[in-house]
Amino acid sequence: MRAYIPVLLVAAFGTAAIADDASNGRQQTFIAPSGEPFHAYGDAPYPVAAWFAGADTNHDGKLDFAEFEADFMRFFDQLDVNHDGAIDGVERTRYENQIAPETLGSSWTLEARRNEEAEDVDFGSGDDQGATTIKRDKPRYGSNPIGAARFDLLGMPEPVAAMDTELRGRITRSIAERAARDRFNALDEGNLGYLTLASLPPTYAQGHHHGGRGARPIDHDQSPRVGG
Repeated sequence: MRAYIPVLLVAAFGTAAIADDASNGRQQTFIAPSGEPFHAYGDAPYPVAAWFAGADTNHDGKLDFAEFEADFMRFFDQLDVNHDGAIDGVERTRYENQIAPETLGSSWTLEARRNEEAEDVDFGSGDDQGATTIKRDKPRYGSNPIGAARFDLLGMPEPVAAMDTELRGRITRSIAERAARDRFNALDEGNLGYLTLASLPPTYAQGHHHGGRGARPIDHDQSPRVGG
């Protein structure tokens, strides 16, 4: 059984339990690289730890690409309600309205254009599709993030919609797998081939409201990048 509790299961605790937790401290929100939201209340650790613990299936404290992709695609399968191998517009609307309403009112393209300090970072996918460009704030907290960008690791206002780089309105498994690879490489700044909890950057919400923690210096050991 996984060690974390996705937002879809929060209701299982009951309204009273949530109210009690909330009374002991503000709700904390984290949006995983796949777009999956996690919440914690009161004195519970910031929920990035819950996501990492659930994705790190061999519990060695290192999240390699195989584990990262498996977790990423697990959530993709949850969003693919009709099991046709793709996330369509109806399923994406369900994600934005019911699963992660934190994304509402944001636009990936709009935010990239509005952010005057944004830079293009090329994380080559290493296949015939060419490189994927991910917009990242420079500096990370240099502007007002919107939508899920307040709670995620890569500054994406709508992480599911952001997978649709070709603007087809339909996200297939192959597109999602490529997004998983690109996002893993974006987070693996030390080119180690794995992520650790301590090496992850704080989210905007974590850095501004929960003390935040900077990334630990990384030992650059020249391990090959995934897909590179």
